Amino acid sequence: SRVVVMTRLLLVWLLVVCSVAVYPAHAYNNGMGATPPMGWNTWCTDDACGAIDYCFESVIKDVAKSIVTQGLNKLGYEYINLDDCWSDTNRSSSGELQPNPKQFPSGMPALIEYIHSLGLKFGVYTSIGTKTCKRNRPGLFGHFDQDAATLAKWGVDFVKTDNCHKPAQFTEQELFSNLSRSLNQTGRPMLFSLCEWGDENVQTWGANVAQMYRIQMDHIPFWHYPHSGAGLGYGGGTRDIIEYVGTLNPSTFVRQYGWMDPDFLETMFPITMSFTDSKTEYTFWTLWSAPLIVATDMRDLSADKAYILANPEVISIDQDPSYTAGDRLANNTDGSEVWSRHLFNGDQAVVLFNKNDKGPLTIKVTWGQLGWPQNANVTVRDLWERKDMGAYTQGYSAIVQPHDVFYFRASVEK
Repeated sequence: SRVVVMTRLLLVWLLVVCSVAVYPAHAYNNGMGATPPMGWNTWCTDDACGAIDYCFESVIKDVAKSIVTQGLNKLGYEYINLDDCWSDTNRSSSGELQPNPKQFPSGMPALIEYIHSLGLKFGVYTSIGTKTCKRNRPGLFGHFDQDAATLAKWGVDFVKTDNCHKPAQFTEQELFSNLSRSLNQTGRPMLFSLCEWGDENVQTWGANVAQMYRIQMDHIPFWHYPHSGAGLGYGGGTRDIIEYVGTLNPSTFVRQYGWMDPDFLETMFPITMSFTDSKTEYTFWTLWSAPLIVATDMRDLSADKAYILANPEVISIDQDPSYTAGDRLANNTDGSEVWSRHLFNGDQAVVLFNKNDKGPLTIKVTWGQLGWPQNANVTVRDLWERKDMGAYTQGYSAIVQPHDVFYFRASVEK
């Protein structure tokens, strides 16, 4: 009868609504992400950052093995993450997510077991809506509990969730909060990476439901890339991201288990990301305590790439137990900027940045800008070159080339 049909429709609707009702969620408190996560993602390896949009079991094993062989895992690089490249376009007969069998002939549990055998962790990409952002792969909406259980059963350690094809009747906070609940109720600790592009003031609630949350549009491997996609920000290039984060005052929001994510590192992506641009990118990501997820190839690092990715003193700023982020102190009309961050032992990390395209700049920071007495005696250590520059009163200045930084640790005499 019509009454029976309407009753059944009402029950279906109630089930959907209940699946996205807001529940208390504390993803940040599940033991994962106590420090900003470090690792590798498939996005720009053997691919033009999603243009081809496929990844393969053999490549993933090669990268994981190379990370261990090069000792990069000892520096903290431990996550092997797949982006929107791994899933079959259909769910299994029982409605579960499944990998593309041609790309992953051994199946996902076997691959994850191999990654774990190397002492590394494994992550996958998902989307909060009905489909992922690429190639009509299945999204999570309507399957939060089932898909969380599948990922836990496989042994997944890291779940990135994108923002495509989401139902319009629910807020992003509602959707991501309830996926967080589903992940937590599996009983398996999984680091939750919330990727909704900075919308809905995510910096005010993202850390309540995920250990890391994207704060702007996708990062494209260029110095400057105009605003062309979904999400907040001034553009997708490295300089664009630096300028946008400067407006956010990230120390206000960053905390342990709640890391602002400016997106992947595109370190030395061929042709478009120079050594200098890549060094500046890495500098700011570490100053912000951002996740250090490298999206370019980490096999057999060149000397220049290893200089950037394998510097323990620079990495130590990112992982510092102050659990905060650096802010911009000065944005000068000549194109120079000064940033600083308080560290756990009372030191400060300082960046002198020349954002211009041409011409060196002499950039100075005074100790008063750092909140110290102007006549304080302060030791300056060049973090990239790993050498002491001496002790100075009043402040410190350096000649900085275009796109470049002088990154130093300042230690005030007690």
